[in-house]
This record gives sequence, structure tokens and C-alpha cells, in this order.
Amino acid sequence: MEKKCVYLSETQGIHDLRWRNALSDMGWEVSLAINDSHSPVVAGPLTPELIYSIKNSPNRAIGLSWGWDLHAAQGVQPKDWLSNLDGLVVDSEPTRNIAIKLGMNPRSITYIPWGIELDEFEPRARNRPSKLSILSLRAHEPLYRIETILEAASLLQRDNIDCSLTVGNEGSLTAQLERKAIELELRDCVFIGRTPEKNLSELFREHSVYVSAAETDGTSVTLLQALAMEIPVVVSNSLGNIAWLSQGRELSGRIFEIGDSQDLALKVTEVEKAPDQTQKMARAGRDIIKDQANWNKNIYRLDHLLVSQLK
Repeated sequence: MEKKCVYLSETQGIHDLRWRNALSDMGWEVSLAINDSHSPVVAGPLTPELIYSIKNSPNRAIGLSWGWDLHAAQGVQPKDWLSNLDGLVVDSEPTRNIAIKLGMNPRSITYIPWGIELDEFEPRARNRPSKLSILSLRAHEPLYRIETILEAASLLQRDNIDCSLTVGNEGSLTAQLERKAIELELRDCVFIGRTPEKNLSELFREHSVYVSAAETDGTSVTLLQALAMEIPVVVSNSLGNIAWLSQGRELSGRIFEIGDSQDLALKVTEVEKAPDQTQKMARAGRDIIKDQANWNKNIYRLDHLLVSQLK
């Protein structure tokens, strides 16, 4: 059986490359345009334009949700928005529930967590920071509420807590966030832009705590990486975050109310005030990732799904 498929995306970023490379490694010949009516199409993230192009194609189509795409479509797109897809891959249970509300047949939904390469994010000995050091790595877009993190850092410094903040990534709000950091008179706050994947593990080791303030989310890959390395995490109570941190018998990280910078500041201080609990949470997080987020294992679920579309 000849394994040919089409990968369609409007983003063409690092995650697209990751999926395409995985498909190639599993023996698929991957095209970036529809050249015949037989090859199944893998398409994501799911935007209105991409859904429209799939709808007008004779090819069998598998939607590849990135989490945020369906969360953004909720309440905006019609209830039959996904009904023309032959299958859908989701990364979390909350995303699955939204897909059903958007017209997807539950029996056609496949759960594939966005995993990580476990051997690249091992919980080795860390360079213990001399102060409370906070790391943010989400994109600088409205959805991820980076301003909440800046405000929390400001509150900590006003309370004379010696802390630093590293703001990774970039986006449409970068300049605005840099101005806000100046207005808040934040000390020891640096914007470092995008970090190459090969350097991420070292960046994690240099910090005390990873934070994410997203107002809605599917699966955050950087959250998985932090958990895998047993880095303490403090994240918003978005459904995607809760889904990952609550998989064990106890929470594997601390959760704060979306948009509440005071609550975030409080939870960050608990990381060092309760070291035994923090260490217990970190170890639980690593166990969850080993069990649920092994990329090299999970990706074969997509292989099986695509093969079924060739029959």
C-alpha cells in the first residue's frame, strides 16, 4: 500500500515541521498541495479558510486541531462547522467537547496528545537560581494574557520579593508588553524572543518556576516540557491546563484564576514557601508526561488513522 498524504496549514511554523517530519519518519510521502483525489488530507490548525478549502476538495480529510483553534471557534462558527471532516485529531478532552459542539461526530474523533521527546527534557540537576526566577514562554497574543504575568511580577517586587522575569517568545503584542514592563518599573525583566528548541532544556534549568496565563487552551507543549523536567509550574485554570495537571491522584502544579495577577503572585511564592509539596508535584508531573505525552509513541496513532482512510 502506497502511503501518500497531503499536509495543509496556513502557519508553516515549527509545529507544522514537527508533524510533517513525523509523517515522513513513519513512511508517508507528504505533499503540501492537493494533487490527486486519493491521498488523505491532514489539515491544521483549523481556520475558516482551511475548513473552506477542505469542504471543496474530493479528498478524505482529517482535521488536526491545535487546541486554540477550536477554542477560538467556539461561539463564533456555526454548529455544523466541522461536519464535513472525515476525522479529527484533538489534543485534550476539553477540545474534544468543543469539537462535538461544532458538529464533529464523536466516533470520528481521535485523541492524540501533543507529546514531547522525553530524552530531550530529562529532570537533570539544575542550576539553582539565586533568586525566584520566573519563566514565560507563550506567544505574545491576547489569548495568552502575558500582561497578567508582568503584573504579578510587579506585585512580587512591590512586596520586596527578590525575583526576576524572563519573557520568551514574541507576537503581535511584543512592543506593547515591553512598554508595560517599563511602565510597571519591573526590575530584572528581560524579553528574549524565540528560543531554539535545542536550547529550551537549558533555559528551563535556569529558572525556578514556569508560568502560563492563557485564558483558553488545548495542550501547551512548553507546559509538557516543564513538567517532564520537574520544573515547578503555575498555570491559569483554563480547561486545557487543568486537564494535564489533574491527571494524577494529586495536582502536579499550582493553578490560579485566569486574569488574576494577585492570585498568580501568591501561587508563585508558594513554590518556594512549600518546597516539599513543590517537589512532590514536580515528580507527579514527570510521571504524567512519561505515561501520556511520549511523542514518539503517540504519533503512531495518526499513522493508524491515516492508513484507515486509504482503505
